Amino acid sequence: MKERQAFSPWVLLRYVGLTLVALLLVAPFLWMISTSLKSPESVLKMPPEFFPNPPHFSNYGDVMESMRIDTYFFNSVKITVLGTIGELLAATFAAYAFARMQFRGKKIIYALLLATMLIPFQVTMVPVFMVIKTLGWMDSHSALIIPHFFGGAFATGAFGIFLLRQFFESIPQELEDVYQIDGGGSFRFLWKIVIPLSKPALAVLGLFIFMGIWNDLLSPVLFLSTDSKMTLPFWLATLQSASHVSRYDLLMAGTLISVAPVIILYLIVQRWVTDAFLRSGIKG
Repeated sequence: MKERQAFSPWVLLRYVGLTLVALLLVAPFLWMISTSLKSPESVLKMPPEFFPNPPHFSNYGDVMESMRIDTYFFNSVKITVLGTIGELLAATFAAYAFARMQFRGKKIIYALLLATMLIPFQVTMVPVFMVIKTLGWMDSHSALIIPHFFGGAFATGAFGIFLLRQFFESIPQELEDVYQIDGGGSFRFLWKIVIPLSKPALAVLGLFIFMGIWNDLLSPVLFLSTDSKMTLPFWLATLQSASHVSRYDLLMAGTLISVAPVIILYLIVQRWVTDAFLRSGIKG
């Protein structure tokens, strides 16, 4: 039988510290939920109360009825899902080429690609706007979807290629050699072997891309002009207009509605995200 480990006050202190840090990080989110359930009078009540009494669940109904949230929500889902798929495909193919293929100038091209992570979107905003206008995609969802199939934004595209390349290089070369001897080509090896083994990295990258596109406000405002084609971040910004500026309860309810899909997606891919961090920690 294993001997019971002796109690250590340092272990207790560690857990207490981690618990306090966790509470500190989750406190703003819990306060947002609490505020979204308060009445307008109790929002600014002093001293503040954490538990609304009684909770006003009607705030969520008031927010959804006050604007066309169904239209904005559908637009966000459409743009975000298609954009995430496109950027994952582009990053996967590019990372596979840099990790498993040999071609002239590979190191130079890869270094230039990583250097684009230093370029903020504000620098390329005008050239991208001119390209979108020339292609005739202004005031169209194509301006927010199709560019992701070619790498998306410089920073996220380069980061995705860098992340996937590290995972693809960790796959043993012998496995690819055996697969090619059996008659499998490079594309089949990518589809049948590399992608299934890289699910943790794809899940982490997909989550980052999803969050970036879902919370993007600048691109819809820059490329779209029709109200019915706007996304949830635009709806949330409109919610802070003069008629709602003092209704922090409605603002917090709208914010919670906006971040709910990201939270749900994280809960779905949490297992792969944890696996990705564990693999990165033990990789030698």
